Amino acid sequence: MLACPGHNADIEDMRKLFVVGCVFFLLTACKSAPQGGKPPPAAPQPVPTEVLEPAFTITSIKIVQADLINTRLKLSIKIDNPNTFPITLSSFRYELYGDGNFWADGIVKDLAVVPAQGHAEPGLEFEMNFIGMKRRLLDDIIAMREVRYRVTGSMELETDIPALPDFHINFDYSGKSAVIQ
Repeated sequence: MLACPGHNADIEDMRKLFVVGCVFFLLTACKSAPQGGKPPPAAPQPVPTEVLEPAFTITSIKIVQADLINTRLKLSIKIDNPNTFPITLSSFRYELYGDGNFWADGIVKDLAVVPAQGHAEPGLEFEMNFIGMKRRLLDDIIAMREVRYRVTGSMELETDIPALPDFHINFDYSGKSAVIQ
């Protein structure tokens, strides 16, 4: 066999290149995704350690349209969310009383999404019939004086966190609110 100058050096370089290639292949094969087409499971969302009840207040009662017998009103509410995650007010069942008289009731679905540690101010519109009510209440609303109110009912709140159940809040609030136009 004839010896070529530099031939041994070429073989040695090829061996080194082969060994480096094998090591690279083994390292990348160990880090690749598992076979079978399924991605690794996502890390679970941390579950909040404390869930606080949102605060609910009535901010105003507004006259939308006034007729002799029926008046269309809008009740504005403010919902404060003290939690570190958003909540959805998915159902709001209410009975509204003004100066001790029944005004309206109903159920509203998907009323508002309240951001984490934020607030939302949705409004409810309803029609009120003054027949059978005290004249003083009609006069107070027409004169845009404060009226005493009471609102009772329940709220269903949802979160996007599967580990947290939806929660149900019963409420019974009373106070005074300005009537604005």
